Amino acid sequence: MLNFVLIANPENRRVGFLQQALAHFNLPPATVVDYADLIAGKQTLEQFNTPNTIIRFDSPEKNFDVDKAIIAEGSREIFSTSSHQHISAEAATKLEFDKGLILYPRQWYLGWRYLLQKWETQLTPLIACGEGYFMNHPQDIAVMFDKPACHERFSRHNIPVPRSLGKIHNYDNLREQMQMQGIERVFVKLSHGSAASGVVAYRANSRFESAITTVERVRENGQNLLYNSRKIRHYTHREEIADIINILTAEGVQVEEWLPKAHLQECGFDVRVVVINGEAQHIVVRLGKSPMTNLHLGNERGNTEEFLAKVGVENWEIMKRTCEQAAALFPNSLYCGVDLLILPDWKTHAILEINAFGDLLPGILWNGMDTYMSEVKAILERDKGDKGDKGDKGDYSPIIH
Repeated sequence: MLNFVLIANPENRRVGFLQQALAHFNLPPATVVDYADLIAGKQTLEQFNTPNTIIRFDSPEKNFDVDKAIIAEGSREIFSTSSHQHISAEAATKLEFDKGLILYPRQWYLGWRYLLQKWETQLTPLIACGEGYFMNHPQDIAVMFDKPACHERFSRHNIPVPRSLGKIHNYDNLREQMQMQGIERVFVKLSHGSAASGVVAYRANSRFESAITTVERVRENGQNLLYNSRKIRHYTHREEIADIINILTAEGVQVEEWLPKAHLQECGFDVRVVVINGEAQHIVVRLGKSPMTNLHLGNERGNTEEFLAKVGVENWEIMKRTCEQAAALFPNSLYCGVDLLILPDWKTHAILEINAFGDLLPGILWNGMDTYMSEVKAILERDKGDKGDKGDKGDYSPIIH
């Protein structure tokens, strides 16, 4: 019998979806390991070095105590001379909740990466003996949380992506590079942001500039603070835009050309494609009321049938293959969410991002199964292949060798 171990924030709804999927296949519920306990050392993953164990990491989202603990761990990796915001481990644990405030994104990422490496080491015996595997590999998760690293990997393997402007240091440097490269529209994204955190759709030429963003700039006690907001804001004053860009670039950003989107139902859109076991499966068309299409910003799901009819079978097969090729660059992970942009010709396309935890698509079915059921089914099929007659593994390829 397979033993599933889920590392997560127990209160997160993602946990329930996995448990429902396991129950659907008459499997015992996953053992849930609380991120807070794991980071604090109250639990360790070494206890799960047992046969037939499947390890899944889920998003550490929406838990401020966990965020503080991750930021504290990042103090090991960030230097006091760094241009990034930084804080001591002790001070991090004393941070007070301020809804939406963007806090130490680079240090948070360094802490997250450190912890993933630590947890991978704890599970090395399990993987080395071939008795278990990861649903999503810690190394893959770390790279998927690093937008510049993902963009570089895709470019190196000829996956279509928007043109990158390279490393951008500040607002003046951004304006200079846009002029030099002949680009008037760009997206500025925090290197380690998620859920549209710290994203700016920026336009500039010799006559005007504007920034459409999820970021709210707040002046407090002589400081400029940035808050994530579900209300999209439109800035046109240079001083405000420069403040926002300078704060974001100090934390590290991915800046790329802002490509035009095809339209559906009178809205620009992109498509979230979940790739499971190498196959593009569940999709959601995300209609954009602004340049940002994230559904939590008040955007709506588009009509999938209308989209598929418009894009055409041949074009869609090519686009799915691109998503599968992007996912294949992370071969040690069973699944990922790929954000696909389609240009107005309905043929040219590009990969915008890849998401380690991009499988949360409630109500979206493929072959009668949601994403979690499809993932569990893929594991059962792999396990069955692994236990083929007389040791014959058939077509089974373990997630981790």
